[in-house]
Amino acid sequence: NEYKSYLRMIYEGFLFVIHLFLHTYCQIQVVAHCFMNLARWWRFSRYNYDNLIQQTKTFGQVPSHVSLMFLEDDVPVQDLVRPIVWCICLGVTTISIFDYYGKLRQKKLEIDSELREYFNEFTARTKRKPLAGPLNPQIKFLSVENGRDDLVNAARYLIKDVMRGTISVDHITQDVYESYHHVSPSGCDPELILKFGTYTTLAGYPPWAVRLSEIISIPSCHLITPNRFLDAMSKYYKIEKRVGK
Repeated sequence: NEYKSYLRMIYEGFLFVIHLFLHTYCQIQVVAHCFMNLARWWRFSRYNYDNLIQQTKTFGQVPSHVSLMFLEDDVPVQDLVRPIVWCICLGVTTISIFDYYGKLRQKKLEIDSELREYFNEFTARTKRKPLAGPLNPQIKFLSVENGRDDLVNAARYLIKDVMRGTISVDHITQDVYESYHHVSPSGCDPELILKFGTYTTLAGYPPWAVRLSEIISIPSCHLITPNRFLDAMSKYYKIEKRVGK
């Protein structure tokens, strides 16, 4: 019995050492990641519109619609508006913002305020000025409610109108059906989706909008740098587009 107790103590001590080592290793990784992000952020703290245009002058045609998909539990507004401003400066005309529960839609006023502030900061003291202002692009907020649920509800309301005699079956067209959507499918086709987060899922994103979209993942929006954003944009331009295929 004493021998077994001795072996058990050694076994538990061994497991404790392994657990302590792994825990310490994970904590070091987290701290190192934070320091790397802070170092990147300090490096690009003075990055402005002139630098962005200089680095993207070899890019091809700018996508007219870029969707930002946030699959993270915490999305700081200060980090959220940065890729929006960079998209605006590149000439993107429509930007959609997706999160599963629609929490970002509730922060619209705060986002608009931060967007103006960072846009003015990013474009200050530059030789050239962007053609678009901070509120010129069309900015949409999407959530899971605009996905499959919206498809089902649109069909339900259309059927009810047919049964009431409000509309004839012969008059149902694609345009008529799209008018029943909370978010029109025809206006929600991004060429590029930037997905922030480590989840490999579309999380209920509107299904009709991704049939021709290129999806590029970025690990996190936290302390995102222009370099990380431009890496994603560079990948987009190198992809063979699927339009018409």
